[in-house]
Amino acid sequence: MEENWNYKIDLNEIEGTLFGNFELEINNLCKDVLLALEQGFISNPIDYQANLAQTYDEELKNLVECNKSLKQKIDNKIKTLTQQQTQYETFKKDQKLLTQEIKETHEAFLMAKKCYKKILKMYFSIESRKNDNQVIFVQFFTESKKDSENYSVRLIRNIKNGKYELQSVNPKLKCFKELQKELYDTNNVPGILCTLRQAFVALKDKKGSNKIKTQLE
Repeated sequence: MEENWNYKIDLNEIEGTLFGNFELEINNLCKDVLLALEQGFISNPIDYQANLAQTYDEELKNLVECNKSLKQKIDNKIKTLTQQQTQYETFKKDQKLLTQEIKETHEAFLMAKKCYKKILKMYFSIESRKNDNQVIFVQFFTESKKDSENYSVRLIRNIKNGKYELQSVNPKLKCFKELQKELYDTNNVPGILCTLRQAFVALKDKKGSNKIKTQLE
């Protein structure tokens, strides 16, 4: 029994064996780590400079496209503004011409009215208005209304349809009814006024002749 228990333990040998195994495991682990690095990171390297350059190119491209779009919008706005300005200038020019034409026409109308009244010596005005009707007063042989209302005419004008009606004459004329019907049928105001004036002229001449005859007698 004693011979069986008598044995010697060599610690140095055990230490050498264990260290060798540890060193082997460390080497294997390092190899595995390096292999993983080669297969994972090193085999697919990231080129940061290339990606950065690509990003800059895309941003520049987007900026150029944005500028092109913005320039197109600005050009369209300028084109629209130019068209509107041209239309406005044309409108101003036409308005100026129209204003000048209206002024000249109005001046010509006033001159014609003045000459008309002076030559024919006729006064006219709108006396009143009720609903759609106007009462127009015309007096011959004077440029201003006289209190006597001799040689005067009153017309009724319908504003909606432009029709005239002979309302009264002073002094009374035998042809009044006939002239009233003629105006109703033809609405020829200038013609009726001309006929009335001639009738009034005849009355004046007749009165003048009678006055002279009376004075001679």
